[in-house]
Amino acid sequence: MTEIMENPVAKTFRMTLSAKILLGMGLGIVAGIFFGEATQPISVIGQIFIQLLQMSILPFLMVSLMSGLGNLTFQEAISLGKKAGGMLLVLWGIALIVVAVLPLTFPQWESAMFFSPSLVEEPQPVDFLQLYIPANPFFSLANTIVPAVVLFSVVVGIALIGIEEKQPMLDVLSVIMKAMTRVTDFVMKLAPLGVFAIAASAAGTLNFEELGRLQVYLLSQLVAAVFLSFWVLPGLAANLTPLPYGKVLRAVRGALVTAFATGNSMIILPLLTESGRKLLEEAELADPDTTSAIEVIIPTSYTFPSSGLLLSLAFIPFAGWFAGSALPLQQYPAFLASGMASFFGGTMVGLPFLLDLFRIPADMFQLFVTVDVFTGRLGTMTAAMHMWVLGLLGSCAMAGKLRVRWGRLAGYLTICVIAGVVLIGGTRLFFTYAISPEYTKYQAFVEMALRYEPAKETFRVLAPDEKPAGGSEETDLEAIRQRGVLRVGFFRDSLPFAFRNEAGDLVGFDIEMAHLLAKALSVNVEFIRLPDRGQIEEYLTGDICDIIMSGSALRPEMTEHVIWSEGYLDATLAFVAKDRDREIFNSWEKVRRQPDLKIGITAYSKYYQLAAKKLLPQADLVPLNSPREFFTENVNEVDAILYLAEAGSAWTLIYPAYTVAVPLPHPIKLPMVYPMPKSHRNFADYVNAWLKLKNRDGTVDTIFEHWILGRGAQKKTPRWSIIRNVLHWVD
Repeated sequence: MTEIMENPVAKTFRMTLSAKILLGMGLGIVAGIFFGEATQPISVIGQIFIQLLQMSILPFLMVSLMSGLGNLTFQEAISLGKKAGGMLLVLWGIALIVVAVLPLTFPQWESAMFFSPSLVEEPQPVDFLQLYIPANPFFSLANTIVPAVVLFSVVVGIALIGIEEKQPMLDVLSVIMKAMTRVTDFVMKLAPLGVFAIAASAAGTLNFEELGRLQVYLLSQLVAAVFLSFWVLPGLAANLTPLPYGKVLRAVRGALVTAFATGNSMIILPLLTESGRKLLEEAELADPDTTSAIEVIIPTSYTFPSSGLLLSLAFIPFAGWFAGSALPLQQYPAFLASGMASFFGGTMVGLPFLLDLFRIPADMFQLFVTVDVFTGRLGTMTAAMHMWVLGLLGSCAMAGKLRVRWGRLAGYLTICVIAGVVLIGGTRLFFTYAISPEYTKYQAFVEMALRYEPAKETFRVLAPDEKPAGGSEETDLEAIRQRGVLRVGFFRDSLPFAFRNEAGDLVGFDIEMAHLLAKALSVNVEFIRLPDRGQIEEYLTGDICDIIMSGSALRPEMTEHVIWSEGYLDATLAFVAKDRDREIFNSWEKVRRQPDLKIGITAYSKYYQLAAKKLLPQADLVPLNSPREFFTENVNEVDAILYLAEAGSAWTLIYPAYTVAVPLPHPIKLPMVYPMPKSHRNFADYVNAWLKLKNRDGTVDTIFEHWILGRGAQKKTPRWSIIRNVLHWVD
């Protein structure tokens, strides 16, 4: 009697696993907000949990496919492929429709980006044969090449269908699958702790301020993922099978929470399969056909693009919109078709390919990697629901339990359309009125300051009519030291090598290098603004300055009167053009096919003028004194300027309606050097030795990251936390 009285009470207060996982995630978020970056060390606990779950996944995947297919007849296998394949096409179609309409939520704005090395990198070919063909199954297993492992397992499973004495083998596979399921069940008992560690580390270390305008993509992905995961997909299952909507959703909630918390959809395959089998048994739909079907469909579906994975396709139109080069409507059919095909290799394969295909700046992929910390979890949750619903639909189709009630289905589809319109319109209105589309990259650029402690400096402007003093054999290294001042010439409009920031300070890549050189010589530095880039020889031989540090490329014809330092940076030849014309200038072949092009050139070197004429024989080359003429006046109606990609990217931060296009294939590199007068031979030897040391010790790389890649514009502040910002327990 006592036992009878106690059991209901115990059951009443017993928490389900999904509730414990949710509690662990909630407590983790609270801990992350409270302790901030101090939670980072416990991320190792979350990693241990994920790896423990992963250890049984590939064995489970293999034996599940082999056993599920091996239990079927050839006719049943063919029927399963047709029915599950048809359902998969339906789910893909729904996801692609969502991706196509999601850009309607994006507001309009101007934007630009700092230079990125990916801008000048040619796309790497993908080895699809190794990805999908298991020439060595053990290699595929060892390197977690899931598509190849699945193909191997499917082939073995199909081979088992035609073997009469297969039952002993199937029994062994069944035992192994049960063992793997028990391993997963055991590890899942640790899920609340593992999820707590993951959530605490994420909430404590992620800097939400850095996401900036990426919140547009984040929120649109959140809306799409929630809409698909909690209404469209489970609603479709409820309308086409005897399973009620509530049961469909409740049975998978533990897997959804785990998928979202861990960001890994592979580790929940055993959970989805076992939950699906139990749900079919509870609904009295379980038989050998449905059981085998769900054991095959769910693991197999993991290797195909899921609805959650396809949601990441929306990053392509977002990237174009973000960079100021929105994807034209007429390109959407090609975008969806090529995106669907490329995503068989995953986002890390598909997105770079699509960015290159549609001529969107490749360095946008770095933004995707940043934001995928958030959206990837949403996609994983949607992928879990996708596999779950596909397994239920395919299993019910095999059992002949699919039913289409047209009236109910029409009502469901009508609600989906209305809800979709409301969500898209509401999200767009929210972005329009709640989020300011203020352009900030220019402000971030002009606020940049020197990376290292500067030398003591003075500044003067050389008048255009000021005459050189005449050469002197004494203006060498010793003379510079005796004078106590290093005279450094620079030119206006030398972004990002030399320019004035918002505070009025002279800054830039070469200005930073000049300060370091002066400190190495133990002298002060005098910066002299020179009026004309075409008179470098006169400034150096006339004893105006000791060295010119202002983003100069090597000029072979000046070697008679000038000593060039060794190259400290390899810049890349590129076009700077209107955003709308970017596609024209991405390829030398396309550029040469364009009639009546006017290309601006700022090179004063005859060598580069001849080289430009050889590269663009059909174009009219228009000399410009400064790139600024192209951006502000453009009286000659120049279509683009031939310039350096590293410098052009800085100009587009000021004029975001323009973009940098590096023509492929084979980007052309130009060495950046510092010119010095012939009389400074020992000074030139010193500069070259100094440059070698600065290249070896990483100083040049650090300055490159600071000024060219824009790391200096990123203000790193400690992650907000209660103990730091509210209680002030830590600094």
